[in-house]
Amino acid sequence: MIITTKKDYETVKQFLTSYGNNVAVVGCASCAALSGTGGEPEVKEMVEKLTADGFNVVHSAVLDEVCDNRVVKKELFRPETKELVDQADVILSMACGVGGQSLVTMIPNKPTVVSNDTQFIGMTERIGRWYEKCRACGDCLLNETGGVCPIATCAKGLMNGPCGGVVDGKCEARHYEDDCGWIMIYKQLKALNRLDLFEKIRAPRAWTESGRQRSVLLR
Repeated sequence: MIITTKKDYETVKQFLTSYGNNVAVVGCASCAALSGTGGEPEVKEMVEKLTADGFNVVHSAVLDEVCDNRVVKKELFRPETKELVDQADVILSMACGVGGQSLVTMIPNKPTVVSNDTQFIGMTERIGRWYEKCRACGDCLLNETGGVCPIATCAKGLMNGPCGGVVDGKCEARHYEDDCGWIMIYKQLKALNRLDLFEKIRAPRAWTESGRQRSVLLR
């Protein structure tokens, strides 16, 4: 899931004020809700804060997935809802960065302010504790590394490791507190009897290619 954290409320309020007094608040019942940054309780709390600070909340809603343009269109473009959203000076997105951009795409005539910082794609252990497991780099290596991502688990993003900064299996770049990603990969491949994959030499990543804007068409 996409992990988000809350921005400072005063910072969010400052941006909202620069656009106007009438606000439509849009939360997300998916990743943001699980992160505790944009579900029903958080949207309710935000509406209460904004109202107390003199804003006029013309509409609030928690959509199933704000990152899905179809959901935004279905939920916010119904006649009775659209009439309310049209009254807003600004949209407040309580989703991830993709959700915020989805609202910009679907409602381009109104500014969108985001209340969350998008951190990473993570694995959930429990509410409030997540582990970064994927950088969405677009060239997945999990088949070669025993299901352990070297880009996300190695602090240096090395394609071949471990480096010389490992002590007792711990990473120097993380103050010897976290496990070395490449030691984790070695152990996993050894358990799978696939150390032949560990011996493969991988070329450095072309980060300019990985960082490009891309669209994916699934057939």
